Amino acid sequence: MPKYDLHRHVPPGLDPAQELGWFAGGLGISLLYSLGFLIRYDNEYQSLFVWDGFMKTLDTSAVMPDFVQILGGSLNGFLILALCMVAVAVYHYSYYYQGSKSIYLMRRLPSRWELPRRCLTLPLLGIITCLCIALLLLLIYYAVYMKFTPQACLAPQQWQKLWSAFMGVGR
Repeated sequence: MPKYDLHRHVPPGLDPAQELGWFAGGLGISLLYSLGFLIRYDNEYQSLFVWDGFMKTLDTSAVMPDFVQILGGSLNGFLILALCMVAVAVYHYSYYYQGSKSIYLMRRLPSRWELPRRCLTLPLLGIITCLCIALLLLLIYYAVYMKFTPQACLAPQQWQKLWSAFMGVGR
């Protein structure tokens, strides 16, 4: 399978492999940070049980905190990484103003989309990747919350509360 040449999507002289490496590192850190949800969920889940001698028994009067509360800022790493991609786009554009001022050459090229393609392709793909991974993790974490939380301890309307928090309603 032939390799795709990413050099066509970055300013001349920049190494796309290095940028992808930094992005992959940011994704890894964001993913590790998001796993804090599972730790908080486990702590809250364990607090639903009481020890009755040598056995753990479900305390049916206990209520699990809302999904939004447990999620907290677990996905903020992906937001920060997406904002870093905006900074990368600005860096790509400002790169043309350094040294030989190749911005003037880029503006005279027959293809008027050459400059935006080289400045925006990788950052936009990075932003889309961050949003897709964050959405996928949100759905996975929500499924974990709904599947493993005992029905007796589950507060109603978790999805509506998540949607309200996302839209900023009720703050």
